[in-house]
Amino acid sequence: MKNDAAVLRSVYDTPEAVENLYALLGERDETVNISHRRMPTRVEHEKFVASRPYKSWDIVFGGDEIVGSIYLSKQDEIGVFLFKKYMGKGYGLRAVNLLMEKHPGVERFLANVNPRNDASIRFFKGLDFKHIQNTYELRRTK
Repeated sequence: MKNDAAVLRSVYDTPEAVENLYALLGERDETVNISHRRMPTRVEHEKFVASRPYKSWDIVFGGDEIVGSIYLSKQDEIGVFLFKKYMGKGYGLRAVNLLMEKHPGVERFLANVNPRNDASIRFFKGLDFKHIQNTYELRRTK
C-alpha cells in the first residue's frame, strides 16, 4: 500500500466512522490529549460525533483501510490522529496536505499540540508550522 494513496472521506459519509473513531481514541495516551481527561463512554462519544463539532472531519483511508482521522476546527486548528500501526508511513503528511487543499480559503492553519507530544511537535515543525504560543491552565477541583 502506497502512503501517497491516502484519501479523505467525511466522517458523516462513512458508516464505520463512529466505531473507528472510538477505537482510535482508545489508542491515545496522555501525551496526546488536550481536551479530554478520561476516555468517554461509547454513548458520550456518539453524542460528540453527532454534534458535528468541527468545520470538517474526515476519515483517512490508505487504500481500503482506515488509517486514522483528521479534522479542521471552527478556529482552523488541525487535529490528525493515526492508528499506531500506520504512524511514520506518510499518511499524516498526506492527510494534512489533502485537508489544506480541501479548504483553499483558509489563510492560517493552527495545530494545538500537547507539549509532551514530541512526535507531533516534530511533525508540525516539519510542515513549517511555527511555534507561536504556550497556553496555561488552572483546573479547580470541587
